[in-house]
Amino acid sequence: MPTDPMLSLRVKLDQALDLVMSQRGHVVVPITAGDTSMIPHLRGGDAVLAIPPTGPPARGDLVLFGQQDYWVVHRCLGPVVTREGRRGLRMRGDGRNVLDPLVVQADVRARVIALRRGGVWRSLQGPFARVYAQLVACHDLFWASVGVVARQAGLGRAVAAIDLGLLRLAVPPIFPMIHRRITAPSGSGPDDTV
Repeated sequence: MPTDPMLSLRVKLDQALDLVMSQRGHVVVPITAGDTSMIPHLRGGDAVLAIPPTGPPARGDLVLFGQQDYWVVHRCLGPVVTREGRRGLRMRGDGRNVLDPLVVQADVRARVIALRRGGVWRSLQGPFARVYAQLVACHDLFWASVGVVARQAGLGRAVAAIDLGLLRLAVPPIFPMIHRRITAPSGSGPDDTV
């Protein structure tokens, strides 16, 4: 019986992730070069520190989830029930003006608790960081909704530019004030990532 090579690769990646997290309690995952889906929070060459999920992600959490034969780090915008009655999680990359396809809880592999931007590690934990994450999630959901209507009117690019422009203005000054610097976690070197 032939097997789907993408499914086989995904299973192997998930097993490797589970093994590293079971041994260390966390995993450092690099962001693929050229990836812009989480700009301005993350870009290719940055990295995230993730831990096993302890339950469903909260609105605003950055989560690592499986999609086809790779992992994605995007923001959780909250639970959703589709018109067909399917339950899942609504996700979006901050740098994109479209929502991801429905993500089921079983595909969520880890919750991001810190990120490395420009060589500096910053924690995503704490009450102010939580409020920040929820505000970004509200921004993402609002502008993705506006984008749906705008695309029907032929204004999708303009709305996407406004959406990303607002984030590019707000994130650089606010993010470092709210998210404290932390020391590099074990497993954050080039030979210690998954």
